[in-house]
Amino acid sequence: MENTSVEYIEDDGEITSVDTEKGTVTVRLANPEECGGCPAAKVCGAGKDRTEVTVYVRDARDYHVGQLVTMRGSERLHRRAIMLATVLPCIALVAVMVIVYLLTGKQGTAALCGLGTTVLFFLILYMARNRIAHEFVFEIVKKGEN
Repeated sequence: MENTSVEYIEDDGEITSVDTEKGTVTVRLANPEECGGCPAAKVCGAGKDRTEVTVYVRDARDYHVGQLVTMRGSERLHRRAIMLATVLPCIALVAVMVIVYLLTGKQGTAALCGLGTTVLFFLILYMARNRIAHEFVFEIVKKGEN
């Protein structure tokens, strides 16, 4: 049987800014609509509302505005982002609703507690965004000569 798993997710883009002090380049995605369907787009910093991604590079002086590049993120990064953005909140929602319903017997209370848990989960995820941001990074694998 053939292995059809994807090891990397690649996207083309154009460099819009270079910060040599921070060692970053900002890349405008060539096809941001591809990220729009991904439930984890907000975690990695892409999506239809945000078409630019900051990429840390070894030497930012090697890049210039207008240069075409190919970025790559690992499939592991993608799976982790989906876990944080969709799977874990759903598990927390259902678990809290079931526990509260079993304890109280009230569906309305269970639903409100489940929703509250989901809001709390995303609030904690938002507050921890700077701590987990280093896990969701792209690398530049190919540089154009523009």
